[in-house]
Amino acid sequence: MKTRIRFLSRLFLLFACILAALPALASGIAMHVIDVGQGDSIFIQFPNGSTMLVDAGPADAGPTVVRYLKNLGVRKIDILVLTHPHSDHLGGMSDVLAAFGIGKIWDSGYRHGSGLQRRFLEAVAGKKIRFGRPKAGFSELVGAAVIDVLAPIREISGTKGDVNNNCLVLRVSYGYFTALLMADAEREERASVGAFPQSAILKVSHHGSHNGTDAAFLRQVRPEVAVISCAAENDYGHPHEAVLRMLGEAWVPWRSTAKDGSVVISSDGRRLFLKTGAQTSAAVGAAAAGGGGYIGNVRSRVFHLPTCTGLPDEKKRVRFDDREDAIREGYTPCGRCNP
Repeated sequence: MKTRIRFLSRLFLLFACILAALPALASGIAMHVIDVGQGDSIFIQFPNGSTMLVDAGPADAGPTVVRYLKNLGVRKIDILVLTHPHSDHLGGMSDVLAAFGIGKIWDSGYRHGSGLQRRFLEAVAGKKIRFGRPKAGFSELVGAAVIDVLAPIREISGTKGDVNNNCLVLRVSYGYFTALLMADAEREERASVGAFPQSAILKVSHHGSHNGTDAAFLRQVRPEVAVISCAAENDYGHPHEAVLRMLGEAWVPWRSTAKDGSVVISSDGRRLFLKTGAQTSAAVGAAAAGGGGYIGNVRSRVFHLPTCTGLPDEKKRVRFDDREDAIREGYTPCGRCNP
């Protein structure tokens, strides 16, 4: 009997050690928009424990990305994505390649000709990492989640931003969690895609640049929350006031790494939760994510999220700052958008 107890105790201890070594998320999905200054780096933990890193920020942010991932308990990156070979997305890759095992790499396929890109490709070849260039229409199942490649459809040339207009644009979905990762895609690449699918989360294109987002695009996507990755003080005026104005007019609450630090959006597949460097997790409705409020129908006495497809005509609307205000006024939640 004592021998059996000792065996079970050791087995339990071994199991606990294995669990401790796993990545931090096992029951849902989480997207980390890492604060890398003027650049992009997005880390996604999938419900089955798989991981994906989309870009690695500029060179001076490489150690930041490595430290952030190690603090999450990450040891291997299953999919490493380089959306395009600009230095504010590629610069930190050398640190990432040195610090983690890599399952495979997805690349946009666009050849910039820079020394930085050449050294990256040489390092990948030296490590014999699986390397692919997925195009629009490609999908990959990651457990119960799906990664869809929306762009590039074809190589675009003759624009002011050819490198940006040949980005990998991804959409990650897991139940209600749908995240559109626009990289630095500009208007020409958006036009090549045509219609974008509705997505609850929008990673705003090109750090909030004026050529990365327009009102028609926001009407297509109808995001519930947007995230902008840029430095607090940058030479480009990111995020541009016109983009922030459009987000406000579309009732889309937003967060930025410049103001909020790293932004984490997680989900159990039914609800979204958002937190920033200084926040605890909170449910994402328009109000919880930083503005937008709720819209009530004065006739039906039902209130909605601003992104609901069942909004009343403008003349029938009343706006509430928070959910409790709507309920106190005798309004009931919409069964469609579940505010």
